[in-house]
Amino acid sequence: MQTLRDSAIGARVASIVAACALIAPLAGCSAPHLEARNMDAARLGTCESAYLAAADGTPGLSGAYAARPALMRYLLSRAAGEAWLTVAASCTGRFAEGALRSAQVSAVTQRLGGALGIASTTPPTVDYGDVVALDAAPAALDAISLAEDRAGFSIEVLAARGARNATLAASDNHKTAAQRLFSLSGSTDDPRRKVYAVDELLAHPDTIEDPATGVTANTVAVIEMNCARAYLDAIGGADDEDTGDTTDTGDATRDTTGTSDTASEKTLHLMARMAASRAWHAMELGYPTGDAALFR
Repeated sequence: MQTLRDSAIGARVASIVAACALIAPLAGCSAPHLEARNMDAARLGTCESAYLAAADGTPGLSGAYAARPALMRYLLSRAAGEAWLTVAASCTGRFAEGALRSAQVSAVTQRLGGALGIASTTPPTVDYGDVVALDAAPAALDAISLAEDRAGFSIEVLAARGARNATLAASDNHKTAAQRLFSLSGSTDDPRRKVYAVDELLAHPDTIEDPATGVTANTVAVIEMNCARAYLDAIGGADDEDTGDTTDTGDATRDTTGTSDTASEKTLHLMARMAASRAWHAMELGYPTGDAALFR
């Protein structure tokens, strides 16, 4: 028997579906007021138009965001999560910013959806099985493979001791990613160590201080965030947000590993999505979502 609450939720979902049908999508849905802006954005490059859309749906970057109705904020943030990935892939010097902002705004979208009675979205599972090739520098892929393997081992150790949020499924996901990345790198020397120091993990199985930021959070969340940072360091190592470099990067290469000189936008977009997925999962587990905790 349908309850009043079921009817209310159904009405919300119906209104969202109707809105999506009427507006041009950026990530499934966009927002009506963006139509005029999109006409101007069409005359801009991919980077500029993506950045405009991303900033418009990100709290703190859009002055009008907080004043909009909840449904509008949901639609804008949902679109912004995808737009930030395009920023990461197409804007020189903004790989790290784009990936982290995507995770950050996706976490906001998740909370807004819950408040509206919309089924929560979750971080996509990272699956390298369908990836045939990545045209990134082998050294970058090796560094990420090492980080994924370390994360898998760390979570396995915690799962064996019944630590909160640690599962063997998550451990296997990281290890599988590490194996696939090593295969895709074409390297002859396997960077994975398979076994890593566990003293800090055993001493702090539930909460631990993130050495990168000084933030104390759930231990698995810190592991996930540091795995995400390995992508940012390897692919976008020269981004201003990560290195503190104040040099204008408008015409510079994106990183110090040579990845940006050779990687296609497709590869950069995929790697940004993978980094965002790890970071978003960390936020799901309680890692702070504020800029001070995310941007070093």
